[in-house]
Amino acid sequence: MSSPVFGFLAFTSGSYEGAILRDMRLANALHRRGFKVVVYWMMETNRELVDPGIVQRVLSRSLRYWRARPSGLLNALAKILDVYHPQRRRRFAQQHPNFVATLLRHFISAVCDGDDGAVRRLEKFMARDGVTHLLPTFVMTCPLALAVKQRGKHPFDYLATFQGEEIFANYAQVAGRLEDYYAQLRNSAAASGWPAVVVSNDYALRLRDEVGLDPARMKTIYPGIELPLAQAKPRFEILTEILPLRPDVPMVTYFGRQDSEKGIDLLLYATRMLRDRGVEFQLVICGGSSFGWSYQDVCKQIARHLRLHVFWKRRVSDAMRAALYAHSRCVVYPSIHREPFGMVAAETMSHGTPVIVPDHGGIMEVIGQGERVGGLSFKVWDTADLARQIERLIVDDALYGSLSAAAAQIAAQFSVEAMTDQVLAHLGLPKSPP
Repeated sequence: MSSPVFGFLAFTSGSYEGAILRDMRLANALHRRGFKVVVYWMMETNRELVDPGIVQRVLSRSLRYWRARPSGLLNALAKILDVYHPQRRRRFAQQHPNFVATLLRHFISAVCDGDDGAVRRLEKFMARDGVTHLLPTFVMTCPLALAVKQRGKHPFDYLATFQGEEIFANYAQVAGRLEDYYAQLRNSAAASGWPAVVVSNDYALRLRDEVGLDPARMKTIYPGIELPLAQAKPRFEILTEILPLRPDVPMVTYFGRQDSEKGIDLLLYATRMLRDRGVEFQLVICGGSSFGWSYQDVCKQIARHLRLHVFWKRRVSDAMRAALYAHSRCVVYPSIHREPFGMVAAETMSHGTPVIVPDHGGIMEVIGQGERVGGLSFKVWDTADLARQIERLIVDDALYGSLSAAAAQIAAQFSVEAMTDQVLAHLGLPKSPP
């Protein structure tokens, strides 16, 4: 048996999304086990997420989709932008959401209508690298893989993984291509050699209802998180170097994208309710954005109107993120949409910190395992119930202790190694190269 070669068709608009983190963790895990892995970037690169030794190639740059039809000339000219540091390019994308929206609308139209240039380039790359198993980050890029497969010049197959297609459905709807987009998702999933992977059981049901997919043709494999090493708790001083926090006052934290679907305003209203009841805590809100900073600006205005003191921070280092997880009384993820999964919730619990999440979507599958639970849920969109759950965790030490004790054990099931084993088993491959 020859050893498989994995190609990752990595689509990113520049931000650190849960989907690209999931895929690059899988790529690194496969590489560390001895498999050959290559990464093909689309739109933007996040090379720092990939282990040294993994071949990385740029399949297409963002400016290819600046016009209504894909432009090879703009794609070539965009190489000039490589002189700018990737973080600078990501900041530009975050500050210009309309620019990103234009690119994504045009990309989805190109996928629906066909992008021969990208298909030929992908075929050339895979033939050069000997790719046998292609793993696209989003199913919306699978039509490119399907077109290469139908050409029949290079033997391979691809695995469709659903982990955030609803974000792109919004752009497809604005472009008037929603039904075409859904048809492409259905065709791509049906043509794959394996049942599609979904990141939660609830997400499979959502795809059934919204896209028309058959849950029997889906396999739930939860995303993997990097579990903290067995070492001392991060120093609190890591936080105070950046934010003037007090160690003697409980800390309630939101960590994640600061975008409108994440419901940060609900957390602000709940905080005002608790302030009026005399419940004291420090509120920390951290994270980047995929759609510009207008929502964060609105939330800051809301906080000022509510006379709330909030510790705001955008992107933070890995060390500070670990310290936030470890020293928070709880981490709240008040999302207003039906989350496919909940990577932040799993990462939080891996540090023994309870989480509070809405009773809606795949995120509910993260906090419990049998009779053990590592967090609380609140009624989705219900600010008063969110306030009650936060208050319970702050004032009830016994509740906090029981949830904290179970949290790390529950989070362990979401390890990168467990995800890698399940993906390989799903593909019918051994856990290491033959």
